[in-house]
Amino acid sequence: MEEVLINTIDLENGLKLKLFDNSRKLAGDRWLVSLIARIEIPIKDSLLKEDGSSSLNFDEAIKVLGENLLFEQKRERIYIDEKEKDEVMKGIQDSFLSISLSYLSRSDFPKSYILKKFHEKIKKDSWQKNMPADNR
Repeated sequence: MEEVLINTIDLENGLKLKLFDNSRKLAGDRWLVSLIARIEIPIKDSLLKEDGSSSLNFDEAIKVLGENLLFEQKRERIYIDEKEKDEVMKGIQDSFLSISLSYLSRSDFPKSYILKKFHEKIKKDSWQKNMPADNR
């Protein structure tokens, strides 16, 4: 089964949260019930300079991360009876939204996520450069 868009939520910070059903049949009447949450975050100069305290400039961010950054989280339940899969998906979706929606809607979420991913990528690239060539 392919991903199916099941919900789009306009967040207070101007971004869009898209929820996808990525469930698939495992065996017999058993399913993997899978929810994927995605937010495309455009990297904007104004976003990185909002409060003037960013240690990251726009050109650096674009060079390392590209023009858009994808936030993605998955929630899954395995070996769910086919008769229960719709109810389980609704429960996963409701749980994700109740836990995450206020955080993802915060005005500083895009900037914080960009900074986090930028530093992770720099650290990973630095680590890989320092690794012997035969271990890469």
